[in-house]
Amino acid sequence: MDEAAIETGMAVVGSDDHLVGQVEHRDGAYLKLARSDAAAGGRFRWLACALIAGLEPGVVRLSVTAGDAEAAALDEDEAQRRMALDPNGRQEFGQPDDGRPRA
Repeated sequence: MDEAAIETGMAVVGSDDHLVGQVEHRDGAYLKLARSDAAAGGRFRWLACALIAGLEPGVVRLSVTAGDAEAAALDEDEAQRRMALDPNGRQEFGQPDDGRPRA
């Protein structure tokens, strides 16, 4: 699968064909989902790219059901916590390491 083919606005669909959300963009090892869809509640969510089963025209298909994907999704607070505490956390989300010591 060519993860570079993932584009903003693509639907993210579980293995049960239920919609999980829409791609905002790829953040390192994660897909950042748009906060504009109803399930997002106005907040960004991140899904591990490891959950991607394949790509179809306009669709990112997951290897898990939509419910399991929602349970596995990281919210903004958890993503920020991981970037702050894990020495490799920023890189995991596709961001450069700022070189600051971690608490």
